[in-house]
Amino acid sequence: MISYEVYKIIHLIGLSLLFMGLGGVLFSYLMTPNVQKKVKLLGFSAHGIGIVLILVSGFGLAARLGMIRGLPTWIYLKITIWIFFAIAISIAKRKANLAPLWIAVFATLVGVAAWLAITKPAF
Repeated sequence: MISYEVYKIIHLIGLSLLFMGLGGVLFSYLMTPNVQKKVKLLGFSAHGIGIVLILVSGFGLAARLGMIRGLPTWIYLKITIWIFFAIAISIAKRKANLAPLWIAVFATLVGVAAWLAITKPAF
């Protein structure tokens, strides 16, 4: 069985992969709309693997906290945030010209997700 600490490490690795991929795609498309195939593949792959790691380890963390029977509202909010980040790659690709706005939105949502995980508020 995987420990709580290992799930946290996997979660953080997923987070870093997601944002390396998202940032890579965002800035690649900001520089030029004709991004090289290998750059696209690397960015989209890192993003996809990161999302999978985040979601799988997040449910593992919830299970380790004994939340198998009914998830609290804060977890549903985090899931919503990560679903947004799953589709954010297409936003980064299509609306790269708004990079400063997307960076602010992405950073804010990560802050909200971190706050939810740390404080585990009862809504």
